[in-house]
Amino acid sequence: MTRRLEEMNKIFKNTVIAFLCVLFFLFPLSVHAKVTVLDSTPLKNVTKAKRVEGEWEQKGKKFRFRLTDGTYKKDGWFKVKDKIYYVNAKGNRVKGWVKYRDHLYFLNQRGALKFGWLEKKGRRYYLRENGCAARGRYTIGEDTYFFDYFTYAARSGWVASLGKVYFFSPKTYRMKKNAWVKDGEKYYYVDENGCRCGKGWRKIKEKLYYLDSDGSRMTGVQFIDGKGYYFTKKGVYDPTVKVDLEVDPNKPMVALTFDDGPGQYTNRLLDCLQRNGAKATFFMVGSNVPYYQATVKRMSDMGCELGAHSYDHTSYTSLSSSGISADVNRTVTNIRNAAGRGPTVFRLPYGNGHSTSWVLSALGLPSIYWSIDPRDWANTGNPSHTVNEVLNNVRNGDIVLMHDIHYSTIVAAEQIIPALKQRGYQLVTVSQLAKYKGKTTLYPGKTYYHFR
Repeated sequence: MTRRLEEMNKIFKNTVIAFLCVLFFLFPLSVHAKVTVLDSTPLKNVTKAKRVEGEWEQKGKKFRFRLTDGTYKKDGWFKVKDKIYYVNAKGNRVKGWVKYRDHLYFLNQRGALKFGWLEKKGRRYYLRENGCAARGRYTIGEDTYFFDYFTYAARSGWVASLGKVYFFSPKTYRMKKNAWVKDGEKYYYVDENGCRCGKGWRKIKEKLYYLDSDGSRMTGVQFIDGKGYYFTKKGVYDPTVKVDLEVDPNKPMVALTFDDGPGQYTNRLLDCLQRNGAKATFFMVGSNVPYYQATVKRMSDMGCELGAHSYDHTSYTSLSSSGISADVNRTVTNIRNAAGRGPTVFRLPYGNGHSTSWVLSALGLPSIYWSIDPRDWANTGNPSHTVNEVLNNVRNGDIVLMHDIHYSTIVAAEQIIPALKQRGYQLVTVSQLAKYKGKTTLYPGKTYYHFR
């Protein structure tokens, strides 16, 4: 029954879309202007309308054209001197937007056929040499424009046409060519044909750039085909800067995180990480740090990420903003005293407050949640439970929560770490995961859950 309803909904949706498309075709511009549909005649090119002699006569707000023989022109196009007009079956002059033989025309306030640029209600149109409104890509002089297929108005910004993407200036509506286009914080390049360039290396004015999968230029340290490169703030490749392969962003990666330590088993976990060339992020309780200063220093020296987890595991939703700041400062001070540098990330005790703005503002560090919780703390007598929960659910970009104060967790980690490596995962810190998988920087006041 549910499947049948889904099929019916799909059919209904497609029918509505098709109906709207027909409306746009039959009644162009109807979304913002009135269009008069004219009767079709054998005349295809209205600029070839027959020239007539006579004069206009006004009656109220209506105009009729009286021929030299005393009759009135009715129902059709005609030319008077150098201007073209249309009168309906009653002989009244027509003005505004008109549709004739599936083409759109515009007759000005005096009923004369308009040519060239037209601005109406904040939109720009172009009436071609035959009077028809332009549609799609259209070249005027040396410049190219795009006129919407439904509204006929000139488009600006990014426009997709025939499988390619172009950019038209918001000020002039002209197509950009051989130029960088800024969109938000990203830059894209459009070639000599105006097409947005796709992924890959590109040489522009003797400088080398690399464009990402969405076509935006890359900056900073990037890894391409297993090799590290450095690009300036303007995206220019600088071969003088040597980059060591830290993380390959093209391969899957996971961030293992450990809470509540450091503890008596943390060094054994560091041994396992070191054997496997892996890194992890440690969210430490400030009151524990003075007892394991050498362990914390070793974490830092190995390239693991230092994280804070409050001073004594108090829920931050029970504290005031000032109370949170004081607690964070105590924790940060202890970690800095042990490692020589402070933590870069924070995990809220119990995860409480991860979506509460005032709590996040008081932290002063990025908040890190998790996407996999194997509940190792509730299964301390069963390491295989933790192993199975992680290995059966892990995905590229996950943040895994565990606790290095439990012996069973260390036993589980000694199986999980080599197993993930064997599956092709890179075991990285949270900040590395954000940078290379999420392609972002971690910001204070925000909570991160994963980077899939």
